[in-house]
Amino acid sequence: MVSIIAYVAAVSQRLAATIPLPSEKNTFHDLPRLLSGMVEELTTPQCLQDMAIITVIFVLIMELVSVSVYYIPRGLTASIPVRGKHLDNFSRKDYLFIFINKCMTGIFVYCYFGYLWSVRKVERVHYDQRDHSHNGHHHHHGGHDHNDETRDNFVVSHCCDGGRGIWALEDLSLTNSLFPIPVLFFVYDFFYTLLHWFLHIKSVYTFVHKHHHHQKAPSRANIDAVNVHPVEYFLGEFNHILALHLVVKGIPLVGFKGMDVSAVGALAFISLGGILAGLNHTRHDVVARIPSLGLSKIGWTVFDSKHHDVHHRIPQSNYGQYTVIWDRIFGTFR
Repeated sequence: MVSIIAYVAAVSQRLAATIPLPSEKNTFHDLPRLLSGMVEELTTPQCLQDMAIITVIFVLIMELVSVSVYYIPRGLTASIPVRGKHLDNFSRKDYLFIFINKCMTGIFVYCYFGYLWSVRKVERVHYDQRDHSHNGHHHHHGGHDHNDETRDNFVVSHCCDGGRGIWALEDLSLTNSLFPIPVLFFVYDFFYTLLHWFLHIKSVYTFVHKHHHHQKAPSRANIDAVNVHPVEYFLGEFNHILALHLVVKGIPLVGFKGMDVSAVGALAFISLGGILAGLNHTRHDVVARIPSLGLSKIGWTVFDSKHHDVHHRIPQSNYGQYTVIWDRIFGTFR
């Protein structure tokens, strides 16, 4: 256990060197340089080893989640009737896509928490440019740039408004660990619903999403969930990072200024998402409702595994991944 904690700490330190600190001086002109530096850092043997280990860990976690989602609800919930044709046997293409997508999980997790680290809460120390200019003749000592030396002594303020990534245990709270979760799902499913609708356009459907719809009656939990074209899996997984970015930094177009999100909240978001995606691809009739407080007899449904089962039979409906709130708004709910 101690060795695992030590390894996680070492990965976090390397992540700090990989992701540049946000700076007031960063501009779009710096983007090629920053990306080049990140690619160089991410392709080092140590970083590749980190991603390989993370991949193995999270693939094992995915297997545990899949088995749990498949077996635990048995006897506790009703079964969804099989109305479509079940894909009994996987082809070599199915196994290949599942393997590729599982391997991609490690890269996604690394980038997901890498982003949260890059917008982490840091101590704001003001740096006086006049002192910097006044002591200009001290900028170089033994071939080292003053900027490199002072990086360890001060941190510039973030360039953008919005929230922060929270990593320190003493900073954890309900407002940054629990409250962001429904917001993350709400934002994620908006973009996923649009993406899913786009993948059903005829000219696109044949090349990407059609593979997933070979299964008309999903039953294998996360195994059936990840049996998609790798392009689709990439877009769906990295959409979580888009949602995280928008929730942390805000959406000015709608007046949302962003909020702090802790590493615990971010982990809960993708963990719960993995469970719900698995339930969507079982025969378990699982429903989650918010109490109505007397305004409705049964409350408000926020998740129902039958909704996605309907989508597999009637593809032009229920495009949402975790909820159908956007389908209700867009008129695609069935």
